[in-house]
Amino acid sequence: MDGQEFEGLAASSRSFRRYDGSLVEEDALRSLVAAARLAPSGNNKQVLRFRLVAGAPACATTFSHLGWAALLKDWDGPTAGERPGGYVVICLPKKLATNPIRLMDTGIAAQTMALAARARGLGCCMLRNFDAALAADLALPDDLTPVLVLAVGVPVEHVVLEDVGASGEHGLAYWRETDGSHHVPKLSVGELLV
Repeated sequence: MDGQEFEGLAASSRSFRRYDGSLVEEDALRSLVAAARLAPSGNNKQVLRFRLVAGAPACATTFSHLGWAALLKDWDGPTAGERPGGYVVICLPKKLATNPIRLMDTGIAAQTMALAARARGLGCCMLRNFDAALAADLALPDDLTPVLVLAVGVPVEHVVLEDVGASGEHGLAYWRETDGSHHVPKLSVGELLV
């Protein structure tokens, strides 16, 4: 893969919030964790643990604990036919759940899995908005706590990346058009460089 191909992969790896409703096999979720295990980890401690959620009943239970798209005030999340087909729940030991290095490890692993998913024709959404009962419903060991949920499925959402200047009154806030397309404003490279 050359640099241009990688940029295309990164651009296509968006926060997808609507899927085709098909289930994602546990082996496909496992392959995402296989990619994440190769990612860097602070001090090479490798303290992240992953709970795979596959199958309709487990996915429905996990979905019930999630909050979606805080900026879309009039949207309660994907409907029954548009929900993720699987999840990877990233967990940390409770004593490390607020450790900045371990939270960076979480982000690195999540992004690695999102790119791996996209390369396989899947899409993801990283969710930090979940209730405290999620851990119990996942039957996690007592010493672990969920820190990020990666929703996975076959995306059906049309996501449009555009320059912040073209987003008009929206600024950096994402929004939806009446046709359902999801618009995501991005700063230019020039605006990012200091």
